[in-house]
Amino acid sequence: MEHFHAYRWVGQRVILDKEDGMRRTPIDLTDFAVKNSPFPPFRMCDYLLKAPGQICKTTASVEEAADWLAEQFDELAPSIAHPGRLEPDPRTSLLEEAVKYLSHADSVCRGYWLNGERYAVLAVVHCPDFHVPDYPCPAR
Repeated sequence: MEHFHAYRWVGQRVILDKEDGMRRTPIDLTDFAVKNSPFPPFRMCDYLLKAPGQICKTTASVEEAADWLAEQFDELAPSIAHPGRLEPDPRTSLLEEAVKYLSHADSVCRGYWLNGERYAVLAVVHCPDFHVPDYPCPAR
């Protein structure tokens, strides 16, 4: 049964860049440090290889997934650095993109620069992922 897993990462961008090797494909599942790394992977489908404890929320509907993204965006919004550089209404843009992609069995991810040189990544991954249908559900 199709569903969605939501992920969030917030931290110093310099640390994310230093941990580049933990994010590259293919992820080595035999390496405990890689599978449990909190850093977002480069490919969306590789989120499904992460440890189950990294899932922030699992939903059965596009609407629930979009609601989670809206909540996360609202929480991050006061900390977004240079909000004027984003599209005119970044929240609406995020939610429209999420509904569009998630409704077609795809995934969605957005990154935001935050004050203090921090970076945030919000991702909702369709499970199973049509790019790699043999990836197991991380929640099972």
